[in-house]
Amino acid sequence: MSRFPDLPRLDCHAHVAPDVTAEQVRRLGDAVVFAVTRTLDEGYAALRRRDERLIWGWGAHPAVAEGLDAFTVERAAALARRLPLVGEVGLDRRGPGDRQQEVFAAALHAAQDQPVLISVHSTGRTAAVLESIRTCPHQGIVLHWFLGTPKEITEAANAGCYFSVNAAMPAEKLSRIPPERMLPETDFPASRRRQGGQMPGDTEAVEEMVAQCMGSSPEEVRWMFWANLRKISVLTGAIDRYPDFVSDILLSI
Repeated sequence: MSRFPDLPRLDCHAHVAPDVTAEQVRRLGDAVVFAVTRTLDEGYAALRRRDERLIWGWGAHPAVAEGLDAFTVERAAALARRLPLVGEVGLDRRGPGDRQQEVFAAALHAAQDQPVLISVHSTGRTAAVLESIRTCPHQGIVLHWFLGTPKEITEAANAGCYFSVNAAMPAEKLSRIPPERMLPETDFPASRRRQGGQMPGDTEAVEEMVAQCMGSSPEEVRWMFWANLRKISVLTGAIDRYPDFVSDILLSI
């Protein structure tokens, strides 16, 4: 039995500014949040954080020109050696495809042999993202808000990918994702405009949706999400870089 019978809310992909104040963090309540960033500069700012419930990442968002323009292999590699999360990285139908592909490939390469999770964006380019992952695989891939075809979902799951899902996703997509590879997310603030999470950590709605798909309870789904996070975190070694508070929860499950 877990030493934490009342597990906190878990959000594996939300946008949080690295200059977030202590009061703003307090307003998140009991939530544990994986905080993705859009640029390497934000990733470097995150290195200064010492938060109990926030797990910080470095990223180069494919739809953010500033993130692509300022990306360098050397800076990415330095961040990959220190933070437990790579994200947000990936490909998007908007913007320069060649530069996106170059940066995504370099980010995956920087993460090789590092104990990290990698939160991957794939809007409009799911097939190309999966091809990049096949070229440079990693045990910590988490496909964020993945809207690929049923075949692509199966291919990704068979390749060992996890999926972070939110309440703005179609139930038809959720029902095709293996439950043992699901993690919750809000993608705050993007999902707020689509009936999703209204703040980082606001994952009760996705717990309810997944519970309906599985025929279980939201409480069981929350435990499943944490158990899934434990599996991928131990497998990659990322757990060793998490705040002690989060590691203790995972090791108690």
